[in-house]
Amino acid sequence: MSETIKVLCYKLKTLSNGEHPLMVCVCKDGKRKYQSLGISIKAEQWDFKSNLPKTKCPNRDRIIL
Repeated sequence: MSETIKVLCYKLKTLSNGEHPLMVCVCKDGKRKYQSLGISIKAEQWDFKSNLPKTKCPNRDRIIL
């Protein structure tokens, strides 16, 4: 039973303001569950390689903590 928890920029859904929601992805026993954090971010402000906001993101402190 391995579990992983990741924060992802969910690119499959685009909000009306053009941003994408941040989701918590919990993987357990081969099943995935996504839960929204209530924070949205533009795709160009997110580093998809490391799954972290870029250094110039205005809400970086709020997202990391």
